[in-house]
Amino acid sequence: MPLLAKRPSAGSSDSARARFTLRPMQGKQGKGDVQRGLQPVVELRSEGASYLYSVRAPRSKGVIPPSSYSHTGFASVADCLRDIARALGGNFNRIYVRLEGHCVGERDMAELRKAPDAVAAELQAMCRAVIAEQQKKQKEEHSKAATPRG
Repeated sequence: MPLLAKRPSAGSSDSARARFTLRPMQGKQGKGDVQRGLQPVVELRSEGASYLYSVRAPRSKGVIPPSSYSHTGFASVADCLRDIARALGGNFNRIYVRLEGHCVGERDMAELRKAPDAVAAELQAMCRAVIAEQQKKQKEEHSKAATPRG
């Protein structure tokens, strides 16, 4: 059973809940896999002057599954988080979060509902720190490769 299943729309709403029924994954899974299967991955990224998010199941046996849902046109990361909380909050307690292609941790849905602006600021700071660390490692590797050995 997929993470997200399409259902008929009951009017026009900007929330994913209006267009999809969200269900935890089912099937044969080990004890450790059950929790992972119940925790979707939300990928946030900028697109021009706006933001978008997509939802997918976690990686399984090295394979990254395709997104089951995406939504565009948000003015900020915090606006994305508000919509995510509305759309997924009734079905999932936690989500994995990726921002601009970088893993920035896990979040409780309650945090997204209560303080989306603060969570957005923390996620963006974490993303900047991850990028800075990657750039530092690349610079060190480049320096090592350029140093003559003798």
